[in-house]
Parts: sequence; C-alpha cells; structure tokens
Amino acid sequence: MIKFDDPYCYPGTEVLKNKQDLRDSQHALEIEREYSLLRRREIELDPVRGTFGLAHLQEIHRRLYQDVWDWAGQLRTVEITKGDSHFLPTHFFLNAGEELSKFLQSTELLTNPDITDEDFIAQAADLLEKVNFIHPFREGNGRTQRAYLDQIAELSGRTFAWRNISKLDNERTSIRAFKKGSGEPFRVLLEQALEPPMDGLSILDDELYQVRSPIGGNPAAVPTSTHANPKGEE
Repeated sequence: MIKFDDPYCYPGTEVLKNKQDLRDSQHALEIEREYSLLRRREIELDPVRGTFGLAHLQEIHRRLYQDVWDWAGQLRTVEITKGDSHFLPTHFFLNAGEELSKFLQSTELLTNPDITDEDFIAQAADLLEKVNFIHPFREGNGRTQRAYLDQIAELSGRTFAWRNISKLDNERTSIRAFKKGSGEPFRVLLEQALEPPMDGLSILDDELYQVRSPIGGNPAAVPTSTHANPKGEE
C-alpha cells in the first residue's frame, strides 16, 4: 500500500500546517481549539450573512479558522475518509453546492419562523446529514456545521446546546446516518441539543472563558474552556 503524503500536513507527520508553525500535535490542537472558540463567539455576536449554501459554510469556516490555517474557508483538495465512511469526492463539490441550495429551498428552515418542533428537527437532521456527507473542508467540519445550524435555528427562535451531546454519541450517529444515507439518526441528537444546556451555560457565557494567550496583542482575547473537553466543541 502506497503511503499518501497529505499536502495539508508537515512532511512525515499528521500535524496540519498552521500559521503558528507548531509541529507538536497536542499543542497545535490546543491552539486550534482556543482560537476557533474565540472566533465562534464572534460569529454568535456577528453572524455570517448569506443564503446558507456552500459559500455560507465556507465563510463560517474561514472566520472560525482564520488564525490557524492559510486554507481556512477553502474547499478541500484531497479525498478523506473516516473509518468506513468515504465523504463526497472533491469533483462533485459544484453539484453538491447546487443540491444543497435546492434542498434548503424545499424546506421551511429559512422561511417559516413558526415551523413546528417536529418539522424543524426532521428537516435540520436531513440538512446535517447532507452537509456532513459533503464534508467540504480538510479539517474543522464539525464546528463549522454547528455554527451553521445555530444560525438556521435562530431564524425560528431556537437555540442548540451542543454540549448536551457527547463526542462518542455524535460520532456513532454520524456513522449511522452515513450508512443509511438519511438524516433520521440525527433527530435524537438534535432533540437533545434543543434542550437547555446541561451545564447551564451558553456559548456566550463568560464562565466558559479564561485568559491564556493573546491574539493580535490582546492578552484577554483567547478563550480556554473551563471544561477540559466541551462536548459540543470537538
């Protein structure tokens, strides 16, 4: 079997090339989480404007990871898999973007602020399955998907508490949805995420943040969750 040299990683490693030039995987992961969490909070306060198509996802990703990767917001150029799951081949991205827009137009997610909980969950679950299958970015898809769905939920006055969902449950459900080619497995997760936050905190609560290191010279800029591993921010 020929070993693939991932152009996104430093040669001979699995560490993604980053703006801080960190070669230690754990340190690079910590910085990625901290910087993107700060940008995640900014998006909550100043949402991405758009029509929620593929370009909308790209802009969310760009804003989340602008401090971390040069390719933030750019569609991946390599094929990726996770276990037995083979995500959408890159040459289908154009069609996928068009299909995503068509699907959104067929739902009430963007147009009906009075959509029922049942319909919202069913349609949002189908949307999540489609976006997850596209998996448009080399890394950072999960956080981008959640920020994207948060904006959609807000259109009907809803709020997701993603920390209600464990990483393991999310991964297992993603696999089931992938194998079924259906958003149905995601419905239970979205129902849980629509419940009040189990820890009582939202993404905007200051209790989630503490000073660690600066971005752009501002020593209070980088957040670190007080939880060792927030469930909804993998």
